[in-house]
Amino acid sequence: MKPESTKHQGIPFNFDGRVLIIPPLTLGAMEQLQGRLETMDEASITPEYIGTVIDSAHAALQRNYPDMTREDVAALLDLQNMQEVMACVFDVFGLKRKALEASTGGGDV
Repeated sequence: MKPESTKHQGIPFNFDGRVLIIPPLTLGAMEQLQGRLETMDEASITPEYIGTVIDSAHAALQRNYPDMTREDVAALLDLQNMQEVMACVFDVFGLKRKALEASTGGGDV
C-alpha cells in the first residue's frame, strides 16, 4: 500500500494497512514537549509516559494530516509500535529516512 500524499518528508509507517508519513517534530513542538520528553523512562510505562508518546506522535503527524485528532493517533498506537513510531518522530536529522530511501533505491516506499 502506498503512503498517503503529504506536505512534509518523513518516514512511511504502516498502521495496520494505512501507511502514513511521519515527519520529525518541529522545534516548536519539541519546545512544548521538552520537559515531558526528558522525564520519559521506558522501564516504567506510566500514564504520563503514554500521554507523552501520544502527544509527540500527534504533533508530528499533524504536520501532514492537520485534521488528525489526538484520539485518532491514540487509536493507531499500541505497545508493539510505539517505540518505532517515536524513532520516526525523533528522526531529527533524517538519518532513518535517508537510510530507508537508500535501501529502497531512493524511490517511493
